[in-house]
Amino acid sequence: MMFHLTSLTRYLSSWASMIKRIVVLSMLTTLAGCASTHFENVPLATTQSNVERRVIDIDNGDRPLVLLAFSGGGSRASALGWAVLRELQRYQYTNHGQARRLTDDIAVISSASGGSVIAADFALYGSDGLDSFKRNFLLPDNTNTLNGDALNPVTWIKLALTGSTRIDLVEELFDAQLFKNKTYADLNVPGKPYLIVNATDMATGNVFPFTPPRFDDICADLDHLPISSGVAASAAVPIIFSPMALRNYSTSNCPNRAMPQWITAKINKPLSPYLNIDDYRSARYAYDLRGGKDSHDTPQYLYMLDGGLADNLGVHGLIEAISSPYAAPIIVSSPSDGSRSSILQAINNGTIKKIVVIVVNSRATAPSAIAQSPDVPCIAQMIGSVASTPIDSTSNAMAAQMDTLLQNLTAASSATSNNPAFAGLKVYGVLVDFDLLRISDPAQFKLQSEVNQIPTSWTITSDNLDAINQSAILLLHQHPCFQRLLMDMQITGDFIQPDFAKNGCRQASD
Repeated sequence: MMFHLTSLTRYLSSWASMIKRIVVLSMLTTLAGCASTHFENVPLATTQSNVERRVIDIDNGDRPLVLLAFSGGGSRASALGWAVLRELQRYQYTNHGQARRLTDDIAVISSASGGSVIAADFALYGSDGLDSFKRNFLLPDNTNTLNGDALNPVTWIKLALTGSTRIDLVEELFDAQLFKNKTYADLNVPGKPYLIVNATDMATGNVFPFTPPRFDDICADLDHLPISSGVAASAAVPIIFSPMALRNYSTSNCPNRAMPQWITAKINKPLSPYLNIDDYRSARYAYDLRGGKDSHDTPQYLYMLDGGLADNLGVHGLIEAISSPYAAPIIVSSPSDGSRSSILQAINNGTIKKIVVIVVNSRATAPSAIAQSPDVPCIAQMIGSVASTPIDSTSNAMAAQMDTLLQNLTAASSATSNNPAFAGLKVYGVLVDFDLLRISDPAQFKLQSEVNQIPTSWTITSDNLDAINQSAILLLHQHPCFQRLLMDMQITGDFIQPDFAKNGCRQASD
């Protein structure tokens, strides 16, 4: 299961219809110099921290634990995520006499950029909000709305006087059409899935998830942050939009607070960076944000850009949620005995028996003009290529880490495992990617060509939406692990091929 990222050149050029907005807004630079920067976050009260109120119910191991990752890609990504959720909603099974949908088992959603729009909407409204998402966001011409707002003289004055920036226009669009000024407090309630909206720290290149532990690191109150702010930060395409500004209140409002044990353990143990360099770097980043006494650099201000720059697949949050016993903020609970643990601990003790990871990658791979021309690429094309190469490498590396993690979980579930609790664990890794449409099938080849031509913008046509929806259904139906999941859950489907499913999605018990 490998993933690739659309080049930055195409990613930026697809927003060409919005360039006129930048030209107009650039004239505000001189005026805006008189206004202070608009910071989105507020500090925590003294001695307080961000409280996690969501709990994943794992009292019944027969139910699958479903984790989703939604990639970037503007409205194309939002549409593909929406189509996948609609299809998952269709499949029901009976558990202890009660009917459940697969969407009822979604525990964690991690997202980047355009995928964050549908991720946040689903986390807030659930399955019942999918029809309104189509009506309120996928069908309107959002690009035209943004352009109209940008060219409105009232907008010029507001941006100049308040310190707001271009990204605030996107935030206002999300609030008007979807979130209605609701805050993260409306997401952080029992019964809702754990949402991990990812942005990129412009100064360091680190993934910055909008989660309670990360906001603890900067001594900021996540409950008071508008949902639209987190989603807009995740979708702040560089150059097209300005970065989202956050303040780090660690040194000013949380001085001398105790450093979490997992951070000090990673920082102080000499072997830590050699055993797992990624974990060590995560601890070091949190340590710097918190103003550790030996920190080389404690940032006072943070500027958030598109989450796709650091992880366009949105899988970073899922990897931590599954594999990290210390940094992952996910709490799982067994109501029957009142015990609480992390997802990894619940897997280790055998409480979780089925884990489903669905990665929805909306990248489009239209033919490159560079490869079709005898002319030496121009400077702009070279800059785009140089910029996109490390991003591609990072996304591929994240995808490889997810593959390895799922393979290790499957191997550990073998009856010969050193940990008997693992025995019987079933792992279903499902990739939804336009590249998996079968080019040997003329109809699917035509469909793939169509979806690969859909640009990355905030507008999508009805025909393109239909093509994406059709693709989502095909990609789920044709994936052996999705078929295997339905078989194991005793859910019927005329597209299920038992031999194909078992051979393509082997479990340790086979």
